[in-house]
Amino acid sequence: MATNQDVQNSVAQVDRIFEQVMDPDMWIRFGLKLLIALIIIAGFYILTRVLTGAVSRLFTIRKISEHDYLAQRQNETLLKLLQNAIRYVLGIVMLLTVLSQFGINITGLVASAGIAGLAISFGAKNLVQDIITGAFIIFERQFKVGDFVRVGLIEGVVTELGIRTTKLKGLNGEIHIIPNGQILQVTNFSVDNSFALVDVQVSYEEDLERVERVLHQIADTTTKKYEDMFVEPIQMLGVQTLGPSEVVYRLMAEVPPMQHFQAGRLIRKELKQGLELEGIKIPYPRMVMMNTEQGNGGQADDAKNVQSS
Repeated sequence: MATNQDVQNSVAQVDRIFEQVMDPDMWIRFGLKLLIALIIIAGFYILTRVLTGAVSRLFTIRKISEHDYLAQRQNETLLKLLQNAIRYVLGIVMLLTVLSQFGINITGLVASAGIAGLAISFGAKNLVQDIITGAFIIFERQFKVGDFVRVGLIEGVVTELGIRTTKLKGLNGEIHIIPNGQILQVTNFSVDNSFALVDVQVSYEEDLERVERVLHQIADTTTKKYEDMFVEPIQMLGVQTLGPSEVVYRLMAEVPPMQHFQAGRLIRKELKQGLELEGIKIPYPRMVMMNTEQGNGGQADDAKNVQSS
């Protein structure tokens, strides 16, 4: 049960609070602090707009072709990173300055923010790594949208190049989403001209000198037939390997980027037709059945029937 002394203490506290609220000097001091805080906020806002606008105009000066998609993405990404960095830094400085005007100790806040930032950085380590790696990929122009690349064991066409992830479309239409932090090595097939390498097999019984002359003729004919496909004439490099039952020749053609698949198919088609016209056999697996019994015509006929089937 409250005593008279407790009641008197409560009444005294209420009186002190009332006196402070009704004190005109306190309101004048609070108004001045609030006015200074508003001026600080307006000043930092104007400064932020001026700096971000200056950065934007600086990047607008750069002349970039409208067809250079990667350069546009690089320019846009760098612009956003710099503008966000300006906003974050000035925003934090403005907040600390305003709090200090109201007598709040910002030293403890800075220490607490440092500890919280450290904890967040450990939790978001992979996210930060993805963003930094994506920024370097864009800045260094390692690949762009539309390029055919190999990332690890994954091959495909780049459909989207983001600051955090990269999307590849495989040959079967599947979409691979790869975090940029996991891109350790990239093979780009679209930067320079490609090379189509085609191996063709001929039998050991063939005259190799004649085979080489025919292959040169087929290479020249194919180059003239599909002149828009090849950057340089098809070259017959010579014997590549000696297999168990065949001699392997290799042909090479320099073609525009990403055209080596189509060029290889055309060369194989022309080789098949050209070798058949010249009577040069391409070896393939065959099964020959022989009847070693004498005087058994029925079994011999059966063996011939099996062989012909």
